[in-house]
Amino acid sequence: MRLIDKLRGFFGRDRAGGNEFAGDGTGASLPIRALVDDSEVGQPAGVAFPRFREPTIGRPSRFEERADIAGARIALRNAFTPAQPVTDRRMFAGRLPVLSRLIEVIEDRLSHVVVFGERGIGKTSLLHILADLAGESRYLVVRGTCGAGSRFDEMFRNLLSEIPVLYLRNLSPTDHAVEEGASLASKLPTGPFDARELSDLLGQVTGTRILIILDEYDRLENEQFRQYTAELIKNLSDRAAPVQLIIAGVSSNLHELIGYIPSIRRNVIGLPVPRLTSDEVQSIIRIGESSAGVSFELMVAELVFALSNGSPYMTRLICHHAAGIALDAKRMTVTRGDVEAALDRMVEEGEGRLAFSTAHRVQRIDIKANAALFGLIARVASTPDGWFSKSDLLAGPSDMVQGAAAVALLQSELLPSGLIDADEADTETRYRFIDEGLANYLWMLVARTQFHHDRVSEVAAVRA
Repeated sequence: MRLIDKLRGFFGRDRAGGNEFAGDGTGASLPIRALVDDSEVGQPAGVAFPRFREPTIGRPSRFEERADIAGARIALRNAFTPAQPVTDRRMFAGRLPVLSRLIEVIEDRLSHVVVFGERGIGKTSLLHILADLAGESRYLVVRGTCGAGSRFDEMFRNLLSEIPVLYLRNLSPTDHAVEEGASLASKLPTGPFDARELSDLLGQVTGTRILIILDEYDRLENEQFRQYTAELIKNLSDRAAPVQLIIAGVSSNLHELIGYIPSIRRNVIGLPVPRLTSDEVQSIIRIGESSAGVSFELMVAELVFALSNGSPYMTRLICHHAAGIALDAKRMTVTRGDVEAALDRMVEEGEGRLAFSTAHRVQRIDIKANAALFGLIARVASTPDGWFSKSDLLAGPSDMVQGAAAVALLQSELLPSGLIDADEADTETRYRFIDEGLANYLWMLVARTQFHHDRVSEVAAVRA
């Protein structure tokens, strides 16, 4: 009996009643990476242990992969980075029209900008590339990431600590502070300060242009921070200071992110980041192909676009898993089967991120019987804040009949199961999944179900 079978027999099913150990929910074993038949002390002969493929430093490992496979694997780690933003412009695909518009607003309009869109849509990657390009043009770029408890004075003190005091109008190059390499933060009050005091200081900047990037702005819970930021934008614009704020966060529109403050509307331009087009998904795949020397079958590229729902995060995650599975099989071509196996991994990972109670409720629903309808609901729920309405389902990427059936399923199964929250504060009731990751999980689960269904249909057709 294989080791994995022994472990499955020992552990049985997990506490949530979900996937078996190293299984995909169907009883089939998932592949274990880099297995080497190598007996260990205290273990029966022939026991296979997972291995790291390569050392981080020093001599090559005796388990090192074939050179072309190892090289492709390293290159793909850089090309498809689902867990990290893109920081290398060589790996930045698509979004060029958005990037061009962002540069135009900064350079020609001299405006402050709010970049908004769905989670995982590529806002942070866009800002990394913007900072790189702006630095080349001699802008001073500083960036901070907001958290729920961020304070205005602490955030901007940290940001200004990266800007040399040399750029203050009233200081000469021989000033002691300049020679000591002091920063603008040294000119701030020692205690808390507000937007007026900060704008007084930044209004003295000369000889450069400064971009201040505030990412994850939607996470802020400090209303005073938001109010001070609005005041800072207004004051900097009134002073014609060479300082611009670039604010980014999850939102469906400008006002959701910064609030309705009429006094700054003319000082800020909102820039939405839309979902990827088919050509942009193809660009991401081509970068992976050219950098790693692998190839994706034409059908695979089309599948990735359909499965990703226009999300850069999902596009890179699917490609990351599918290409890795192909390389594990010593192949340099990514096939439809690799995408199917990638879905198995993604569903398993997605289930692991769900709360125990949520996973249990999902298992009590018959996804297979209404796969298309669950897929429609999951897709419509992929909004910046997760809220959707019955009207969205009826007007979604489907016909009216299927939309009406999805509404009925929402009311008959999802609401009673406790997987959906309802908000009746507006004129039309809004709905949202109770778990932020549930919409994506259902989307992948439905896709995997459809893959399995198609495979069974293909086998049946051949047998007939």
